Amino acid sequence: MTKFRKKGLIIAVAHDINLKTNESLEELELLCKTLGIDVLEKVVQRREKPDPATYIGSGKLEKIKKFCDENQIDVVVFDDEITPVQQRNLESILKVPVLDRTQVILEIFSKHATTYEGKIQVEMAKLVYELPRLRGKGFYLSNPGAGIGTRGPGETALELDRRKLKQRITALRKELNKLKINRENTRRARLSSGYYLVSIVGYTNAGKSTLLSALSKEGDILVSDKLFSTLNPTIRKVKLPSGRCCLVGDTVGFISKLPHTLVEAFHSTLEEILYSDLLLLVVDISDPFYKDKIAASYDVLQEIGAYEKPKMLVFNKIDALPEDKVELIRYEYPEAVYISAKHRIGFDDLFLKLESYFKSFDVHLNIKMAHSDYGLVSKYFEYVRIEELSSSDGYDFVQISGPESIVLKIKNILDSRTENNCFKER
Repeated sequence: MTKFRKKGLIIAVAHDINLKTNESLEELELLCKTLGIDVLEKVVQRREKPDPATYIGSGKLEKIKKFCDENQIDVVVFDDEITPVQQRNLESILKVPVLDRTQVILEIFSKHATTYEGKIQVEMAKLVYELPRLRGKGFYLSNPGAGIGTRGPGETALELDRRKLKQRITALRKELNKLKINRENTRRARLSSGYYLVSIVGYTNAGKSTLLSALSKEGDILVSDKLFSTLNPTIRKVKLPSGRCCLVGDTVGFISKLPHTLVEAFHSTLEEILYSDLLLLVVDISDPFYKDKIAASYDVLQEIGAYEKPKMLVFNKIDALPEDKVELIRYEYPEAVYISAKHRIGFDDLFLKLESYFKSFDVHLNIKMAHSDYGLVSKYFEYVRIEELSSSDGYDFVQISGPESIVLKIKNILDSRTENNCFKER
């Protein structure tokens, strides 16, 4: 334990203490670790519902206060979102800062935001969350990047502070709308390029950035075992074995109990998923709770309106699990792809599945081409597949398959050179 790390205590209330409860606590411990908090103890109180005043019962609260005093606890973290009243009462009794799961996630996002848009998104999410909790703190007004949990004088200026906070939120929303317009222009150009767009989605720390780095063969993509190391979309061009290319994008990781304020603030970023042709839902196969992670990912996709998009389930990190266990999961999920992004295992199957999906999206054009015509449309070869059907008198009868916008461009180029009998079919 170094003096630079804080000592923490995690608390939860559950009707039944089961594997799912323990999983949530372990995940919160990892979130705390990412934030620089060493968790000394995890406490679960079994009760029907949280106490409206202090979240936990008075008897348990007395024991927790004693534990905090004896172990010099720096921060107490709750595994759910607590109300402003609960937070105020708990801090008054425990005499240490009290955070909830939402605040921890917001702080992690704040530390990992590197782009201008990302910083604005995180700041707005934090302000929206803190607005009902404002008690004359004023900490955001003097330093918007200050840490959660700080306190300051000025109770008599509460309404002034609240008004300034609302004005700041309004200003941030306007700035995000401007950035959204720029993002839409970039997206429009990308969509008109003719490449299919694939988005890598999934639970945080499932290996999404590692997969994008391996697919694109680029080493400048941030790969980290820390939660939420990717906040802004990263898009790269990927060349498939057939010669066709597509765009593949990495996205912010999902998590259970993802704060609604974050979903709202990052909506323009998450919107990228909505414009994808295909979603690669990456799952850490070595995670004993992988089914819950899949369910949580589906919940987020549902919330942002992307659940109906075509999806391919990709189980990653198969090198971290015994082969017999991998085979059991293969039996349960026979349509999934099984890979190790770190060691590029299973990529042949992944590429075959990608090609299969693209074929299902393709528009087909049967056309007669002179040998000299190939040079005219060669710049489009990375977008399409060209299959020769027959050849006669110096002409090839071919089928061109690819995105509709590109196939129509090729048709127009060839029609302008010579009269061809052609037809288009899906």
